[in-house]
Amino acid sequence: MPKLVRDRTLPALCPFCRAEILRPGEVEGGEWYDFAAGSCTCGAIFAHDPTARNGGAVFLQALLMVSGGDMDRAMELAEGVDYDVGYVQKYNVELHRLEPNSFGTLYFVRLRALGGD
Repeated sequence: MPKLVRDRTLPALCPFCRAEILRPGEVEGGEWYDFAAGSCTCGAIFAHDPTARNGGAVFLQALLMVSGGDMDRAMELAEGVDYDVGYVQKYNVELHRLEPNSFGTLYFVRLRALGGD
C-alpha cells in the first residue's frame, strides 16, 4: 500500500557543522540558565526558546554558557570577531525535529579560534 502521508519533519542540525544535535536539556549552575540547552561536537553551544519570544534572554544564556559562566567575558565578546551565531527555527522539542507548525528556535553560539578565521 502506498504511503499517503509524507513526513514533513527534518532532523535538528547544527548550523555550523551540519551534525545532528542531541535534544536540549536542563542546565545546572547559574541564575541565568532558565532555558534548556546543549552543545554540538564542533564546540557550538545552543539554547532553546520554545516560544520564539524570548530571543534576547536565550541568546544571552548561550553566550554566557560559551563564556564559561563569566558575565564580564560574555559582554566583552564581539559577534563576527570572537564568536559566530546561528539559528535553527521551527524546532519542536517533543519530536526533537524541525516541524513546519512549530515556533521553537535554537540559538547557537560558537567561539572562533584565537587569532580569527
